[in-house]
Amino acid sequence: MGFERVAVIGTNAISASVALALKAQEKPPQITGFDLEPVKAELARSRGAFDKVQRRLDRIAQDADLVIIAIPLSYVRDAFATIAPGLRPGCLVTDTTRLKAPVMAWAKELLPRNVHFAGGHIIPNPARVREPVTDVGDASADLLRGALYCFTTPLGTTEAVVNTLTELAATLGAQPFFMDATEHDGMQAGVEELPGLLTVALLLATVDTPGWHEMRKFAGRRFAVATEAVDEAYFDYAYLHHNRANVLLRLNRLLTELIRLREILTKGDAEELEATLAKAVDARARWIEERNRGMWGAERVAPMGDVPTSGEQMGRLFFGDRMVQRLKKGPDTSRQS
Repeated sequence: MGFERVAVIGTNAISASVALALKAQEKPPQITGFDLEPVKAELARSRGAFDKVQRRLDRIAQDADLVIIAIPLSYVRDAFATIAPGLRPGCLVTDTTRLKAPVMAWAKELLPRNVHFAGGHIIPNPARVREPVTDVGDASADLLRGALYCFTTPLGTTEAVVNTLTELAATLGAQPFFMDATEHDGMQAGVEELPGLLTVALLLATVDTPGWHEMRKFAGRRFAVATEAVDEAYFDYAYLHHNRANVLLRLNRLLTELIRLREILTKGDAEELEATLAKAVDARARWIEERNRGMWGAERVAPMGDVPTSGEQMGRLFFGDRMVQRLKKGPDTSRQS
């Protein structure tokens, strides 16, 4: 890849794992870390992820070939503004937040035109990770093997940058996956933001409502498990706000399903209720089976002869897979104008 100096802004399990994987190369880069809580960065350094720790955000990215921003969404814009003056021409800047559209907009607004930016989102392979990984202590180069590394690139991204991103994913043992930022955020609304809203709604519909004083005595494991994500939902308010258009679409679908369940219960149709619940059980079982195989398992592995060129990857990114296939095959003479 040619990275000699890497700056990592924000210390967590993912960013520290990336650093450890880069340090495991035959010719590892020099990696400098920064965190608003210096003790986290020092812990990552003690584990071999960082060569040194920088205490000033405005200085960490100076002379870096690669800058990885791994901080909460609400801090990303300010971080871009702070590091922008010190970025060297030609360096690559990327992030690890799970929402891409606002990050892409901030990068376009604040980063110099002579640097490259690509949005990034790393999802560890669920077949390898059974427990949540959040702390630096969970970091490991192996954590990212088999991960899905999503990239969202702006229009005009060169083939050389696409190749560099692909090589970065390969170095981590991850699978690169180029996609549109809007499409990415639409998917996130269903699997990240919506579950958080469900937790909030369940708590507001029960706690401190009439009868809660007695109801709370019966609240056991099921209620505790269903509501344990409320703290994450609170800290994720920025994601809900910035992704609200996609969240509203998913929320409307959820409301439709809740109304349908209400109608089934109102009718008292036991058979329809059982069939509906069975459908949900089957849906979850299929997801768990896919999850245990790795959600991007064998069905996404293509023979080397079928691996797209960098140009085709860019074509898929901007025009979609069907259009690229049509362009490769030539005009479709079977269709009439």
